[in-house]
Amino acid sequence: MEFTWTDYRKENAVMVDAWLDENTVSMTGLDMGWDDYWNAVQADAVNFPGCKDFCKLVSENGVPFAVICYGCHEGIATISEIVVAPLHRGKGIGTRILRELVSHADELLGEQPDRFCAVIYPENLPSQRAFLNAGFAFDSAHEDGTSWNYVRRMD
Repeated sequence: MEFTWTDYRKENAVMVDAWLDENTVSMTGLDMGWDDYWNAVQADAVNFPGCKDFCKLVSENGVPFAVICYGCHEGIATISEIVVAPLHRGKGIGTRILRELVSHADELLGEQPDRFCAVIYPENLPSQRAFLNAGFAFDSAHEDGTSWNYVRRMD
């Protein structure tokens, strides 16, 4: 693998929250901070028996530059959120992270899903580009128009 993936820990919250600038918060809804978001994901997992959730820091040469939350349930891997540190944005890093996750699903998820899914706000153009460049395709819009679904099938 190109990057190092390590488990997110509460001690990482200050660093990750520093990456949540106003623009990122407006395009992700992470106004509560990353740690509270991750805790909410874990709490929601009890509603989905058998769901495996992961929160990973992604690093290169020992320096973390992104955080990603994803999970797998009944053969569907869902990428809940990904945030790249401001100094690393606009360089294709998000696409590279997504490609690595898909290519190494067995290792990073513990299984090979049938498909990967993501929900992205319509105004979040950087995320849309990253997912499209990583082989995802627009699938559908939420009925109220607040989010779009992207899918990458593994068949």
